[in-house]
Amino acid sequence: MTNNCGEAASPMLHVFRHELRLIFRDPRFWIPFIIPPVILAASQGIAVSRYGGQIMEGMEGYMMLLLGCLMAPMGSPLAGDSFAGERERNSLELLQLSPIAPARLFWGKLLAIVPFPVGFALLAQFVYWASHPDISTVAALASILGALSAVFLTTSFSLMLSLRVKTVRAAAHISLFVVVPLLLLVQLFHETFLVGLFIPAVTLLVSLALSVLTAILSMRKFVSM
Repeated sequence: MTNNCGEAASPMLHVFRHELRLIFRDPRFWIPFIIPPVILAASQGIAVSRYGGQIMEGMEGYMMLLLGCLMAPMGSPLAGDSFAGERERNSLELLQLSPIAPARLFWGKLLAIVPFPVGFALLAQFVYWASHPDISTVAALASILGALSAVFLTTSFSLMLSLRVKTVRAAAHISLFVVVPLLLLVQLFHETFLVGLFIPAVTLLVSLALSVLTAILSMRKFVSM
C-alpha cells in the first residue's frame, strides 16, 4: 500500500518540481508580488507626510487586511500560465499525451502555484504587523485569515480561467476583475471583519470549500480535454 501511494505521488511531485523550476527561472512572475506592498507603503507615507500621523490612527488593521487582499490576485499570472501558457506554447496536447495521468498533472501544477501567493501575502502582512505593533492580535489574525481566504478563491478562479481561455494575457486580465469586489468588501465590512475571529474563520472555511470545489471541477475539465 505504501509503495503504491509513493508511486502515485512520484509523478505529481515531478510535475511540482518542474513547475517550480519554470517559475524561478522567469523573473516576470515575481514583479506582481513586489508592487502592492510598495504602492501601499508609498501611499501611506505620502498621507502621513501631508496630513500627519493622526490620519492613520485606528487604520492599521484595515491597512493590514487591505495589503493581504491586494496580494491575493498577484498569483493570477502564475495560475493563468499553468494551462493557457501551455496552450500558447503549443505544448498542452503534448502534456496531455505524457505518461503522467492528467489528474496528477493538474494537482502538481496547482500545488506549485499556491505557495507563492500564500507565502507573499503572509510575509507582507507579518512585516506590516511587525512595523505597526499597535495592531491587536485579534485584528492581525483576522487580517491573515481574510488574506488566505482571498488567496484561495482568486487562485482557484484563475486556474479555472486558465483552462477556458486561449492566452495567458486573457486569463490574467479577467482574473484581475476580482480585485474590485475584494476592495469593495474590505472597504465596506472591514470594521465588522476585524472585531473578532468568528467571521474570518467562517469566511476561510467557505472559501476553502469553494476553492476545493472549483479545483475539482477544473481537474475534471482538464482530464476530459
